[in-house]
Amino acid sequence: MASTTTVREKSDRRKKRILVRSRNAQAGIDTIETGMQLLLAFIELGGRSHQLKTLAEAASMPPSKAHRYLVSLIRMGFVDRDPVTGYYRLGPRSVEIGASALNAMDPVSLSIEAMINLKDELDHTMVLSVWGSQSPVILRVEEAERLITVSFRVGKSLPLMASASGLIFSAFLPRSIVQPHLEAEIRSNRQRASGRLIRSMADADKLLADVRARGLARIAGDITPGINAISAPVFDSRGYPASAISAVGPVGSFEFSWTGSIATALRARSVELSRKLGFKPSVTPLKEKKQAHDANLRRK
Repeated sequence: MASTTTVREKSDRRKKRILVRSRNAQAGIDTIETGMQLLLAFIELGGRSHQLKTLAEAASMPPSKAHRYLVSLIRMGFVDRDPVTGYYRLGPRSVEIGASALNAMDPVSLSIEAMINLKDELDHTMVLSVWGSQSPVILRVEEAERLITVSFRVGKSLPLMASASGLIFSAFLPRSIVQPHLEAEIRSNRQRASGRLIRSMADADKLLADVRARGLARIAGDITPGINAISAPVFDSRGYPASAISAVGPVGSFEFSWTGSIATALRARSVELSRKLGFKPSVTPLKEKKQAHDANLRRK
C-alpha cells in the first residue's frame, strides 16, 4: 500500500513539474513578445530617441514595466540610452539585425515572384528590368497566354524616354547617374523623324515629374506600335529603384487607365515589395534633397 502511495506521489510530483515547465515556457514566450513590443514601438514612433513615457504608451504597458524590459534590452545591446537626455534609442544590435534582414532580401528574386503572380492575375506579359551601365536592361520576361506580336529579349537595353521602365529609372535614380544618358538620347531623338520622341530636356523634366507624382510610368506604342506598357518601381532601402516591373499588352485588350486594374495591381505589388526591402514611402532621396533645399532657403 505504501509502495502504491509512493508511486502515485512521484507521479503527481512529475506531473506538477511538467505543468510548471509548461507554464514557464509559455511565460518565456510572453516575455519575448513583450520585449518585442518595445522594439516595435521605436519603429512605430519613427526610430528616433524617446523618453520612457512615450515608449510605454506606444507599447501599451505601464512605465515601470517598460523600464524593466528596457534595462534588459540595454544589457543585450538592442537598446541604448543617451547619458545626457536619458532618452532611449535603438542600439547597435538592433541595427545589425536590421542590416542582416535587408541583406537577406533579394530584390530580384522578390520581383520575379511578384511578376509571375501578376502575370497570372492580369493575364498580360510581364517584363522585369534592372539598371545596366547606361539604361534599363530586360532581366526576365513572363509571357501571358494571349500572344502579342513583339518579342522581349532578355538582356536587351531599353530607351530612357520611350519605354515605361526607362521612365521609372530616369525619374527615381539620382540625376547625376541618368543625366548624361538622357542628354545623349535627346540629341539622338532630334535626328530622328518620329514626332512622338522627347527632343528637349524641358519636355523630359515635365514627363519625369509626372512619373514621380503618380509613382507609375506608361507608354502608348512608343517602341512598338499597338503595344502599350505600364511600369512600377520597386524601391530599395535607400529610396532608389532596385527594379521595374512592367505589364505589356496590345491596345485593344490592355487597360491603359491610371486607375485601372493593371495600374492598381502594379502599384499595390510594388509598394509591398518596396516595404519588404526597407523602403519608407514618407522619405525618398529626392524628398530629402528638396526638404534640405527648402530649409536652406528658410535660413537665408
